[in-house]
Amino acid sequence: DMVAANLAAVPGYGEEKVKILLAVLGKRFGVCPLGWEAASAPFSDDQPRSVADMGSAEERLAVRAWKKAQKAAGKAKHE
Repeated sequence: DMVAANLAAVPGYGEEKVKILLAVLGKRFGVCPLGWEAASAPFSDDQPRSVADMGSAEERLAVRAWKKAQKAAGKAKHE
């Protein structure tokens, strides 16, 4: 994906940050380049796992709760 490759070229942008930004563009702004869901997986799924899923205070709380549950289960946010 060209967008992902261009983002990865930005200093300080690693693989996870690129995936999250692609998910933000697709989920929050409707900017959906071809293949964005695969390129941003798992952050493109329906789990409230990142800033891409925060559009309101309630959604922010859902992300916080999901991350807390993942941490309690010994899992990372990409699992």
